[in-house]
Formats: sequence, structure tokens, C-alpha cells
Amino acid sequence: MPVQNKNMLGAMLVILATLSLTLKDSADKYLILHGFHPVQMVFFRFTIPFLCMLIFMPKQTKTAILATNGKLLIRSALFLVCAITSVISLKYIPLEVYIIVVQMGSVAYMLGGAIFFKETLTPVKIIATLLGFAGVVIVMNPTDVGGLHLIYLLPLVIVVANTGYNLLTKTIDSSVSFISIFINSFFILGSVSTILLIAQPDMWISPTMESIPYFITIPVVTIVSQLCLIKAMKIADASHVAPFFYFQILFACIFGYWLFDELPTIFTLGGGAFIVAAGIIITYANYKPNRNKSKQVQ
Repeated sequence: MPVQNKNMLGAMLVILATLSLTLKDSADKYLILHGFHPVQMVFFRFTIPFLCMLIFMPKQTKTAILATNGKLLIRSALFLVCAITSVISLKYIPLEVYIIVVQMGSVAYMLGGAIFFKETLTPVKIIATLLGFAGVVIVMNPTDVGGLHLIYLLPLVIVVANTGYNLLTKTIDSSVSFISIFINSFFILGSVSTILLIAQPDMWISPTMESIPYFITIPVVTIVSQLCLIKAMKIADASHVAPFFYFQILFACIFGYWLFDELPTIFTLGGGAFIVAAGIIITYANYKPNRNKSKQVQ
């Protein structure tokens, strides 16, 4: 398949993944607003998919379980922080605000690479970092009567934890395949959530007929989004597909209005524009050296 077609397919897969992730966040928001416990949502998000993998991919699942080591345990712990914090955040924060702040992940990942892996921090990337932080401040709306919306800092905890487990993934031995890392996370987090529910049965609330579709949505879209992202990253240039992650902001605005009657404010849209600009600048800065190298090879 030509490179251009691969990149186009990769972009379509990323758009599908961002749609799936927004559906997952929407389901989380609905359930937390209706009194269900975050651990119960983590259970549906990770345990159910793991059981599916155990049934349909027994050999790969066994390999993934046996690959468990310290780094994978720490990575899963950071993943758990993301999962729990995201649900708590969605209880208090509009869906589109949550999604916009989380988009700071690309900036945080770049800074993490510079700090821990001595990657070059160019003036362009510094400008992108400042734009991203300015965007977060605008979204927090310090001019409001109530002052800074400090609750909007919760998604930044997710950004830090997410950056941590992504950077940690880079240090995992290459003998451990990506699919093993993927399944291992579901195994560990599924086990932890199951143990917590057994130890504290009060965390479990029997799903109602209205909530069942949302509980079903969580594991389904989790699997779909992860498979799409894995495939997209495998076949397409990362620099080409990266801007398409911002479709999640559009999906968040649509679902936020449709499901929760949330309308984005001018501060949300303005801050989001700064954060998106920062991500695009970083994408271009990473893409340009690779493009120059490819020209030299030709």
C-alpha cells in the first residue's frame, strides 16, 4: 500500500479512535452523575475486555500475563490514576473542557522527553509550551466572578500520569511486544478493580435499565479505540495522524451539548484554540526534521 494511502487510512482510524474515546468519556460522565462508583466503571472498562481477550486470544494473553514486571506494574498504576481521575473530573467539569485540557498531553510528552531522555527542546517547542499553558489558564477563566476554576486542574493530573506511562513505555524491553503491554494493562487493572469490588462490595451499584447501554459502551469503545490507535500508529506516520486527535474536541462539543446540555464558552473555545495551536506546532516541529531526512535519502 502506498505511503499516502497508509497515512489516509491512519488518519481515518485516529478519527474513529477519538470518536470512541469521546463516547467512553460521555458514558463515564453519565454514570458518575447518576451515582455509580468510579471503581465500578474501571471494572467494566478493563475486566470485561480482558475476559474477551482471554477467550479469543488465550496464547497472547498468557504471554502478556507472564511478562508482568515492575515497569508494567508502575505503568498500570499510572493508567489507573488516569482512569479514576478522569471519572471524578467528568463529574464536575463540562465534557468539552475536560477534553480540551487533556489535549495538553502532547506538550507534556514533549517536555518529558526533553527532561528524562535529553531530547532537544528547540525555541519553537518552547513557544508551543507557553501557548499550551496559556490555553489552560484561559480555559480556567481567571476573570470569572468566582476566580480561577481550580477544579479544571484535575485533567492536568491525567496529563501528567498519561505522560508518565507513555514515557515509561519507551523504556520497556523491546522483547515485550506492544500487544503484550496492551493486554497486561487490562489484566492488572481488571484484577485491581475486581479485588476492590470484592473487598468493598458497597462500591457496586446494580445497573438500571437506563444505565446498561452506557456500561456496555465502556468496554466496547475501549477495545475499538485501542485497536484503531495501535493500527494507526503501526501503518501511518505519527506526524501525519497527530493533528487528527483534535477531532476529539469537536466530538466532545457535540456530545456535551446532545447528552448534557453543555455549551462551550468563549473562554473554552479560546483556550482550546491555544492548546490546539501548541499541539500543531509541536507536530510540525517533529515532522520537519523527518521530512528533511527523507529528502536526503532520496
